[in-house]
Amino acid sequence: MHPSDAARQLRYAVASRSGVSDYELDHWEARAYEDVFADVADRGDLSDVMSVIEAIGDRTVEERPPTAVEARQIADRILSPGGRPLADGGDGN
Repeated sequence: MHPSDAARQLRYAVASRSGVSDYELDHWEARAYEDVFADVADRGDLSDVMSVIEAIGDRTVEERPPTAVEARQIADRILSPGGRPLADGGDGN
């Protein structure tokens, strides 16, 4: 999924779940996450991108939109489990 499409999907998800006619997550905020979506797409798969969209959407509806740094932390947590290590593990010494 292209990062701008992921940002658009996030806006739609927030709008549909928030029950308001206007987006709670405006265009600028959604675009701030495009680098995060691009990184997730490179390091994971479409399912991972959708999981990040869902997690950011949950956070936006329940609290406030995460900052770009917080969105990256969310993405890192999603990519870490299930055999997608953030590092190669090295030799452990």
